[in-house]
Amino acid sequence: MSNSKFKTKKCPYCSVVLGADDTICFSCRAKVGKANEHGIAEKPFDWMAYTLCILSICAFAYFMWWVFLHHK
Repeated sequence: MSNSKFKTKKCPYCSVVLGADDTICFSCRAKVGKANEHGIAEKPFDWMAYTLCILSICAFAYFMWWVFLHHK
């Protein structure tokens, strides 16, 4: 059971009212966190997206180095 002062919370993506213990919105299927001081669920940090973004930037930088700066 959640220790929150709210019995419900709102989805930050679609504004549907959810139970305080819900972790996935039944309407948009987004992951939601605990309710903030306004009763709106917090958006969880997306580690996978940030990791893939950083890896993609590194791969692109390596590719650009290999194409333009790599001398045989």
